[in-house]
Amino acid sequence: MTKKICLIGGEDVHKRIPLSKYLIEAGFQVTIVGTSIKEFPDSVTYISYNLNRSFSPISDYKTILWLKRFFNKNHFDIIHTFDTKPAFLVPLSQLKTKTPITRTVTGLGTIFMSNSISSKILRKVYILIHTSIKNRIYKTIFQNEDDKNLYLKYHLITNSNQDLILSSGIELNTISQKAERNNLNFTFICVARLVFEKGIINLLEAARICHNKGFKFRYLLVGPLEENSKKLNRDILNQYNDIVEILGSRNDILDLLIASDAFVLPTFREGFSRVLLEAGAVGLPIISTNVTGVREFARHDKEALLVEPKNSEALANAMIKLATNKELANKLAENAINHVKLFSLENVSKQYITIFNAAINHN
Repeated sequence: MTKKICLIGGEDVHKRIPLSKYLIEAGFQVTIVGTSIKEFPDSVTYISYNLNRSFSPISDYKTILWLKRFFNKNHFDIIHTFDTKPAFLVPLSQLKTKTPITRTVTGLGTIFMSNSISSKILRKVYILIHTSIKNRIYKTIFQNEDDKNLYLKYHLITNSNQDLILSSGIELNTISQKAERNNLNFTFICVARLVFEKGIINLLEAARICHNKGFKFRYLLVGPLEENSKKLNRDILNQYNDIVEILGSRNDILDLLIASDAFVLPTFREGFSRVLLEAGAVGLPIISTNVTGVREFARHDKEALLVEPKNSEALANAMIKLATNKELANKLAENAINHVKLFSLENVSKQYITIFNAAINHN
């Protein structure tokens, strides 16, 4: 018997297309709801909706009303959410219904990293909302232990209605080519949303430090600029145009990774960094930070060199060390290729399917 599942996310919901293929093979009929502008396969029903990533009560209320109407008209055996806002907007819209809801917490966002007054207020609102919906959730899936423990601390989950699945998985079958890592100028690449919490300023400063020390490395910064603040904005990025190639959003990420020599992600915190899996899968040695969401995959001196976050000097030293030590780079790259197999989408999808079936049968 076909089981109908609805996956709900945001602008990167197209990243669930590979998972949907495994779900279809397991007998699910898949509908995806999101704000992505990518093309979806005919095997998946894709529906676009309005979702404001920022704090916006009016917009969120309109989204809740849309969700109510949508699920009144469309029956599913299970609903699963990805991303921060759908994790509470969907349950809020379905408080009086019985369709099982599961969700993946892909990260806790800026409000749990900042100590600003606004972030402290938003944290309290976040906890209050999640407390109000916790009985409506069949299971919450986390991608790292720290996020899970924080939810337990605030009694937003119990020990019995949570699970841990490291990463959203990566489809290794589609990655056949490996990085040759033989550029004349050693090339570092960073792929990320350009926001302060990704450590973008530290990367720019580290590039300047390496340059001033006489190292002629090449730096590729890939991703959309999503911040316009005193900490990070277009004018700040332009100050480093002479050293760093700021490429913006690209559709050829895999090709750019293959053409590089090493991957750098100086983030302050992650849910679970999928891009590190992609870098590891093509055989790039990694430099990142010793933080949640990174060390679950990239282990220091095994797949990566890990430095403390917000330390541009340490980041620069690690970049110099890696670029000038071929033996070290080869070791990290080989380890990354082998270690990433544990995080294959095939393995991850089996865990999701087990949880989805259990939720449907329980209901």
